[in-house]
Amino acid sequence: MTEHILDISAALREAHLQRLEASLVAKEAIKPAPTTTTTGRPDPKQAEESVPGD
Repeated sequence: MTEHILDISAALREAHLQRLEASLVAKEAIKPAPTTTTTGRPDPKQAEESVPGD
């Protein structure tokens, strides 16, 4: 009986780790939205970085 409980515990632990890994991968895939200042205007520092040809 104890062996069976340990097997179930190990399976649950593995499933939890797989869900955690999938969650972290999904978070990395989502790019953060551009930040804005408290006035609601785009951050000028980010605007300067995205201008091509400087």
